[in-house]
Amino acid sequence: MVDIHHLRENRRHGSAGTPVGIYRMDQAAGEPILDHHWHEEAEFLAVVSGEAVFQIGLSTYKASAGDVLFIPGGELHGGYSLNGAACSYGALVFHLDWLMSQGDNATTQYLEPIRRGRLVPEPHAVSGIESGGLAEGLFGQLMQLIAMEHSEDPAKPMRLKAGLYQLLAEYVTRDAFVRREPRSSLDMHTQERLKTVLTYIDIHYAKKLTIKELAAEAGMSEGHFTRVFKSFMRKTPIDYINSLRIRIAAAMLADSRVSIGEAALESGFDNFSYFCKMFRNVYQCTPTEYREREDLR
Repeated sequence: MVDIHHLRENRRHGSAGTPVGIYRMDQAAGEPILDHHWHEEAEFLAVVSGEAVFQIGLSTYKASAGDVLFIPGGELHGGYSLNGAACSYGALVFHLDWLMSQGDNATTQYLEPIRRGRLVPEPHAVSGIESGGLAEGLFGQLMQLIAMEHSEDPAKPMRLKAGLYQLLAEYVTRDAFVRREPRSSLDMHTQERLKTVLTYIDIHYAKKLTIKELAAEAGMSEGHFTRVFKSFMRKTPIDYINSLRIRIAAAMLADSRVSIGEAALESGFDNFSYFCKMFRNVYQCTPTEYREREDLR
């Protein structure tokens, strides 16, 4: 059975001593950009080429090459393609606790409020004149840190920590913060209920799921749940479930011991023709063609 990561990531980003994960993603035209998920760590994301729409909480941002996004810890986020366009991006996922020192001004005035979600660096720094230079300063610094992904420099932890302080200092210098009370906001309450439903789907994707069942998990009426879900996820609950099942099936197809029929059944499809149709909608190829393409990589 292929191991599938849940929406709430439980993998360690970086190491215990250096809790920073560095990632580069190159999504070809037509491929999913970034599946919805969340983690306790904060994240910087830099778009290197192409463009996509990224969702952070209940807000969406169209981001292009040179743009930088900040994602607070615990916030649901994901991304989807614009008209099937390709998109490459890098990400730095880090634990704010690693940067905090008890009693110092940086921690008291900025890092602790950021960790608690009361102070949020501007979520979307746009490249170009309208950004006031914020994105340009952030992008170059962020890409230098992302380039350290495979570095064996013994000073790498120090450089990463110094770089993260420098990134956050850019926001301080430009007063580029959004102040909020997330735990008392309606948006956060809605997001937490959606997290509950998404986790439920993530666990029970292989069985038949109904709107009534999912609405009950969310504590909403069926109509209200469907509207809220589509507003946030940009697709209906059924479309989301099918998309998740197809991605899970695609992961299974990477294992040559799993037949295409087994991948369909284990991912929750009991109709093979419907499975093939949904698979083509997501990957623009048949399951057989997808497996052959993956074998060539």
